[in-house]
Amino acid sequence: MSGFFISIPVMDFEIAIKKRKCYKEDEEEDDQPLNRLSCLPHDIALDILSRLPIKSVIQFRFSCRSWNFLSRDLQLVDMHMSRALICQRLCLIFHSDYPIRNQLHFVEFSDVDDNEIVRKIDTPFAVSMPEFNVIGSCNGLLCLIDSLFSDSIYIYNPFTRDYKLLPKSVEFENQIVIFGFGFHPITKQYKVIKIVYYPSVYNLEIPRHVRRFTHMSSRRSDVQIYNLGTDRWRSIGQAPYRLEKRSSLGVLVSGRLHWMSHWGKYNGRRNRIIVSFDLSDDSFQEIPGPNTGNLRSLMNCHVAVLGGCLCAVLPSYGGNGGHDIWVMKEYGVKESWVKEFTLGVYSPRFIRPDMQKSYQIWRKFLGGRLVRIICLLKSGDVLVEYRGGTLVSYNPDSGMFKNITFQGMPKMFQTIVHIGSLYPVVQS
Repeated sequence: MSGFFISIPVMDFEIAIKKRKCYKEDEEEDDQPLNRLSCLPHDIALDILSRLPIKSVIQFRFSCRSWNFLSRDLQLVDMHMSRALICQRLCLIFHSDYPIRNQLHFVEFSDVDDNEIVRKIDTPFAVSMPEFNVIGSCNGLLCLIDSLFSDSIYIYNPFTRDYKLLPKSVEFENQIVIFGFGFHPITKQYKVIKIVYYPSVYNLEIPRHVRRFTHMSSRRSDVQIYNLGTDRWRSIGQAPYRLEKRSSLGVLVSGRLHWMSHWGKYNGRRNRIIVSFDLSDDSFQEIPGPNTGNLRSLMNCHVAVLGGCLCAVLPSYGGNGGHDIWVMKEYGVKESWVKEFTLGVYSPRFIRPDMQKSYQIWRKFLGGRLVRIICLLKSGDVLVEYRGGTLVSYNPDSGMFKNITFQGMPKMFQTIVHIGSLYPVVQS
């Protein structure tokens, strides 16, 4: 049994049963809750199980064969995910880089209780892919890539331990790859996106180790798409935009992935723009940015998700060290951008010299930016991660920060918002 399971399912089960109001006052006392569940109608049993934390449902699989079968019911899979989304049953996954590289840990997080214990997640493919980056989380599935060569891609459910190695796609010499992973609620399809930039012309007189620094403007591109459930990649041709290398993680909102473009000339002036990729019809388009009054406001911008809406994080005008958080209240409508709040100045912990070499996740894959917006909490506070692995909650009304720490928390990490699910990796 995996090391992150803990022995609390009976307690969780009792709470779920009470919520369902299945107790009767005159029933004989029974200290075997599993037996009580087996006597319930199938739909009621599924409803009760859908209320349990993911780790408890998984542990129940090992109780008996009938429980294992029930926990794999496709109706339960959908019910559990729907309830987790409604209740905001968040799980934080930490991809740590220090003291041991490329470890995954998780904690079930509630903004009213940060006394949970961080537990390690096993990666069954660690031998074949010892170093990796997490490029996305969607409906309980993680997408991980080989951080050394970017040629191996796994889809992994860290709770069921179900995973799939994707087939190899077309590769080019000295390529730069922008990734995305997401799900479209209408088509019900999961897709992995690779936007590959490669030199259009090679000058053989230039040493090979120098060619990889070829400027983006002189590169060609190839957009490659993998539908989970198929076993092949397909190419849809060149990308109409040059995407910023630091924006290598696509941000999923409304069934579309979002990145920042490379610095260039757009709409008659030099700036950066927000680019989206629609997972339903595989099309790119420009998303209008906020009207900040600064013509170059998007120069140091990055995009994120806040309360289910697309948001833009920009350095505050005047260089005071803060960040303005703009939220697009109605997707695709330029006039709906609202400056929600300004993230005040916070001094994250100093990165010790012995940790500098383990700074890879933030330095390379996340572009070395100082701050990342993680998510909006039930309390209205915003969960924020500072460079290198400092997690805080920020109250926009009071401007106060609160350090978030858990027992067993790694020292250097990238935080991924995750919702634990029973979804299988192999889609029909």
